[in-house]
Amino acid sequence: MRRVFTAATAAALVTVGTVLASLPANATPSGDGAPTVTVVASGLNSPKHLTIGPGGVYVVESGTGGSNCVTVDGDSECEGQTGAVAVVTPFGTFNVLTGLASVQEAEGAGGPDAIAFGHGEAAVLFQDTAVNPDGTTGVQGPGSDQFGKLLLARPFSQSLRVGADLAAFAAANPQDPATLGGSPGDETTYDSDPFDVVRYRGGFAITDAAANDVLWLGHRGHLSILTRLPTIPTPFHGITINAQAVPTSLAVGPDGALYVGTLRGVPSLPGGSQIYRVEANGKMRVYASGLTAVTAIAFDNHGRLLATEFNIGGLLSPPTVPGALVRIDKQGTVTTLPVDGLFAPTGIAISPSGEVYVANYGVSAGNASPSGEVVRIYGLD
Repeated sequence: MRRVFTAATAAALVTVGTVLASLPANATPSGDGAPTVTVVASGLNSPKHLTIGPGGVYVVESGTGGSNCVTVDGDSECEGQTGAVAVVTPFGTFNVLTGLASVQEAEGAGGPDAIAFGHGEAAVLFQDTAVNPDGTTGVQGPGSDQFGKLLLARPFSQSLRVGADLAAFAAANPQDPATLGGSPGDETTYDSDPFDVVRYRGGFAITDAAANDVLWLGHRGHLSILTRLPTIPTPFHGITINAQAVPTSLAVGPDGALYVGTLRGVPSLPGGSQIYRVEANGKMRVYASGLTAVTAIAFDNHGRLLATEFNIGGLLSPPTVPGALVRIDKQGTVTTLPVDGLFAPTGIAISPSGEVYVANYGVSAGNASPSGEVVRIYGLD
């Protein structure tokens, strides 16, 4: 059960490391030498990215949509204010933001999907599943003006203000074929789907999974393109598809550079995803390859990069195919870690004391069985 997160609760929390070390446990038994997986929060509605923040592990829930339905390009888009941000603490899981815009469509729920902290505010990122050519959304409902934006909130406040309109920016800065790719007729130059945000260089770095770019929002509110990620020609059933990068995840490395995880668009084959290293001037290179459908990345205390893979068979595989947790060493070598029970993992965070947290069942509602959850993983080293 989740409760309302109050100032009194916040005052009771001490350092992040101490708080996280004492989170409650329902451990999955492990064999000799195998990591232990512990569920620390369940009943979550489509949990996406995780962030270590004041008092615990913050999890962003995309929600379950609602009853404000419209048809967009033949698909039903149903909006409701069911998105949320929660924090997992030793005292329970508490909502810190509620009533956020969410939309349910055939492919799942879209809505808030990432959070970062800076300048005394929380920056919450929102997807947009139905972008119009001018950057507005085709979704209708009371919360629809939140889609495609980065919204800022003060602590303990439900009041949000616009930090950046990512969808409008994508419409004003359309893609070209070098990054657009995709099957003929499937893609638009103005599409936008903001997907991750991290604190970076006094502002925020943001990935737009549909625009295939990494953006930088300066502390004075100026938004610019840091880099766009290229397509990769991919043979598939006798044809070649220029598979989009689909950047889903960000991490700031020990070297100060940005690291960007990619999902790779259709055909999204096993081993077809990469992680890029991007410098402040936009110069980039492939840091690691041979990954599959990367959804989240984070550096551990040894300077190694961990990544969640949504489905080890690629996006065209059935949902019964598991996901995975992988580790990339400083030479770019990818190792799949022996962690069982991951299905559609969508987020990862690592505490200052080294605990690894993963958002699991990232497309499941809170009343599903199994529901969306956050797990803690011990014994990886």
